[in-house]
Amino acid sequence: MKYAAIVALMLMAPVALLAAPKDSANVTFTEAVTINGASVPPGDYHVIWQGTGPLVEATILQGKKVLASAPATLVNAKTQYDGAVETSDGSNNSKVLEAIDWSNRSLRFGQANASSPSMSTLGAAN
Repeated sequence: MKYAAIVALMLMAPVALLAAPKDSANVTFTEAVTINGASVPPGDYHVIWQGTGPLVEATILQGKKVLASAPATLVNAKTQYDGAVETSDGSNNSKVLEAIDWSNRSLRFGQANASSPSMSTLGAAN
């Protein structure tokens, strides 16, 4: 009996993993961006987020290397953009990451800045 229960749990685990929400996506920056004070050079990155509810901690990874982490708000809603990176102008002509938009969700970073965010062609998110 105990063996049957263990086998049943093992068979259900992959189904539960498939039903779990996706907490990561990819993004490409074509220019350096600043995230929570850290400069991230142009390139392809993996973005993961952790947390419950809309407030999450987002981490930008290149391979297994963490390049930047920042608090963010996860918005689970369709967007008119798939692959948009929103930035604002920072000091010394830097680009401050404000949001990453995918087709069904967005990560919004609450970084204070003198400029208002603008849509940028800095990269693509997928």
